[in-house]
Amino acid sequence: MDGKVKQILRAFIQEKLNGKLDEILTFDFKTLRESEDFGCPGRRFDGDDTEIVRAICVVLWEELLPELSMAALGDRKKYRGDTMNSFHTMFGREIPERPGFFAGLEKYDPPEELRERVREFGNAYCGTVGNFVVLPNLYVRGTTLNMYRGTNGWRDFFDRFLIQLRKVLCGGEEKDPLLAELVKANAFCFARFEGREGFPALVRGLLLEDYCDREYNPKTVFPMNYHWKDPADKETYFRDAASYLDNAERIIRNRGRRILDILRAKLG
Repeated sequence: MDGKVKQILRAFIQEKLNGKLDEILTFDFKTLRESEDFGCPGRRFDGDDTEIVRAICVVLWEELLPELSMAALGDRKKYRGDTMNSFHTMFGREIPERPGFFAGLEKYDPPEELRERVREFGNAYCGTVGNFVVLPNLYVRGTTLNMYRGTNGWRDFFDRFLIQLRKVLCGGEEKDPLLAELVKANAFCFARFEGREGFPALVRGLLLEDYCDREYNPKTVFPMNYHWKDPADKETYFRDAASYLDNAERIIRNRGRRILDILRAKLG
């Protein structure tokens, strides 16, 4: 761990976490939009690509992922931070003139209880450390892993992405052709995670076990629904939205605690 990474992390703990590393579990990285030290100075803001999240990724995964460093993280770089369980796919964007209301969710005239759960997910889960991962980021045909998994039939659902990634890395049939190209282009990282031993190592290393069965085979976790799928079917949307929240919150909580343990051990 280089000195810059330690310096950023220790300053962040003092200035934003009241000197208590444990508070990182509930810290919303979206709140760093105006931070010159820990946000995205000189570039478009994205909570999973802030300076502090880059530093956290290096601490967590520099030994797992080849060539990972602060200099290798960001747009047009070898790696980029990614938000696993997204918000906008299921609930849409916040309505500018109605803070706390989301355009996708409001299509269904939801009960206030669901509105409150969605607000809590946006504020207390979605932008927290347990929801962030890092992926190789080299381009193929104008897209990256980060971009591609959010713009195709997987609809940004991380469980579907892992299912497809395993097919490519383990030589399964019916591989997604563009995903296979992206994996090949990012072989500097993925080469060590090929095969039936390699893929489980990736799952364990990135703390993704909650998306998999006991043999590290990715499984379907979330119902395939999204806010524009069928606004006429309110009950199915409400059921699937609740399932999404239950599972995403559970995964983020579990993973956040494991990340905290690793950071505590590595930072002393």
